[in-house]
Amino acid sequence: MNAGSSEGNDGIPLARVDEETQASLAFEDLLSQLSTTFIRITADEIDREIVRWLGRLGLALRFDRSTVGQVNPDDGMLYTTHSWAREGMQPLPQRLDFAKLVPWLCGKIFADEIVAIRVADAPAEAAKDVAFARLVGNKTIVSVPLKIGGEIVGVVTFGSVRSEQTWSDRTIRRLRLVSEVFGNALQRKRAVEEIRRFEQEMRQVSRVAIMGELTVSLAHELSQPLGAILNNAQAARHMLASDPPDLDEASAALDDIIRDNSRAVEIIVQVRYLFQGGETRKSHVDMKQVLLDIERLLRHEAGVKGISLRLVVPDPLPSVVGQRTQLMQLLLNLVLNAFDAVCESHGAKREVEIIASYDGAGCIRVAVRDSGVGIGPSNLPRLFDAFFTTKKKGIGLGLAISRSIVENHGGRLWAAQHPDQGATLEFELPAETAEREGN
Repeated sequence: MNAGSSEGNDGIPLARVDEETQASLAFEDLLSQLSTTFIRITADEIDREIVRWLGRLGLALRFDRSTVGQVNPDDGMLYTTHSWAREGMQPLPQRLDFAKLVPWLCGKIFADEIVAIRVADAPAEAAKDVAFARLVGNKTIVSVPLKIGGEIVGVVTFGSVRSEQTWSDRTIRRLRLVSEVFGNALQRKRAVEEIRRFEQEMRQVSRVAIMGELTVSLAHELSQPLGAILNNAQAARHMLASDPPDLDEASAALDDIIRDNSRAVEIIVQVRYLFQGGETRKSHVDMKQVLLDIERLLRHEAGVKGISLRLVVPDPLPSVVGQRTQLMQLLLNLVLNAFDAVCESHGAKREVEIIASYDGAGCIRVAVRDSGVGIGPSNLPRLFDAFFTTKKKGIGLGLAISRSIVENHGGRLWAAQHPDQGATLEFELPAETAEREGN
């Protein structure tokens, strides 16, 4: 080769070799960034990042459109779940009959093959695929199988509309890595969604179990205002039947009926809030009122079981930002768990204390202390694990759900064994005042 030659040993111009090398290195760097991104992001950010990276890859490789599609096994249709298109370009249809409109491509994808082809060079057996490609304007496509959990569930497609493109075999193979990253991310997202659905179902199961334990207490709570309403109604009727009718006393009896009716309605509303599903929005929750409601709901059951229930709440106690229903459930779980521990101990002391405090530094603490059987050293590390229980009839979900509720509210929950007798379950939550100061 002459000293001034601009060709390599294989006859390829050096300028072209340098350009391809630089493009390859740039793409490798892009893939590294892609992998790092999907390792760091949360499950809630996955959909947004897939769309963003479809755009980055499309621009880097001179594509005009890029799409992630997943087949719904119920109807066999391919649904576009993520897509990107250059400005002015129409995205692909949101829903299409994959096997009918592009049967050749569908067969290749589900045979775990990558398809990288210029539409003009497609084989004769791809006639339907070519017709669809021309309908949507694709001149070149690269389609890669999408796998979630090792199963092919769809396709990642890159298309060129403005002009025909060519890509090296190395680049096409690298696009399989892109599809694998997307598939792993979507699998993680599915797992998180399944866990959330499971937690919601278990919370509902827990509410039903608690409802069974609270039936006696609720009946007692409602019997008082309902009984008073009946007595006052009978008294008012008697006073109105007198000659002359005692209108002042009848009016006072009617006022009492209205007051007692309001008490009964309040109890029913609180129970409905506690056991209804679907609450998602967080709001300002008066923790002092929540604690007072819990003490009132459980006061009768504590008396039936011979337990001294004591509530200590400072005044004032800051509110928190959260879901009142879940916080009620959390406290019911902890207090009823303490009741069980006391009943199992058969000891002389039968005490449960609910002690709330504010540390002045932004955290509310609530401790539920009991004089029960305590927690064995071997059980303490597993206490909040799902399905772990020391009760003969327990299912091991109450404390696991309690920890999930606390963590969803930005707090933490822990347990401690008393040196003499009993145990304490304690949690802390960020106070609303602290959250406002941070904004």
